[in-house]
Amino acid sequence: LLKNYDHINHSAKIHYHSKLKLHLDTFQIENMFLALDPNFFELRRLKELYVEFNQSSFHSDDEVHSALMALIQVYKASNLTPFKKFADYLKKYQGPILRSFVTSTVTRKQSQDHNELITRLSNGPMESFNRKPKDLKRNARGFSNFHYTRNRILWATRKRPAIRVVPKSNAMIHSFEGKPRGPYNKNKEHNNN
Repeated sequence: LLKNYDHINHSAKIHYHSKLKLHLDTFQIENMFLALDPNFFELRRLKELYVEFNQSSFHSDDEVHSALMALIQVYKASNLTPFKKFADYLKKYQGPILRSFVTSTVTRKQSQDHNELITRLSNGPMESFNRKPKDLKRNARGFSNFHYTRNRILWATRKRPAIRVVPKSNAMIHSFEGKPRGPYNKNKEHNNN
């Protein structure tokens, strides 16, 4: 019910369903599930209307606005409470929803032919950038030096990192603090065994 209809792998191949203890194909399982409640079919149909709206591409802001208003009217006319509430939610946030359909042209530099792609605006790249410091901190099990952490994040996120610091001397890098190491004779240890 929650999975997008396009993502369901419909197959006429019959296989044994261990929980139902029956030999069924995908269509039979789907029909058995939808028959559990008379509202399931309508719930899925209304959900798929929003999925279709969200995946559509429009040529102008007026087209997006009219499609959104039509969707809100369908949801308000529904006899299902969740979709009536969802219609109010769509109406309340129609401004940000309409802005999410703004498109821009992006050049794909990774491909050899440098083709251009028209895509909707998204905060996905920013979310990806925000996740990198968290991943670095998690992988390192925490950091104690802010400047090291900052430089590590900059090195990890830049495509062509530039070295902007003055090299440090050996004395600055190694403090040699602590207890000195005692004598160690590998041959003596080997002979005792």
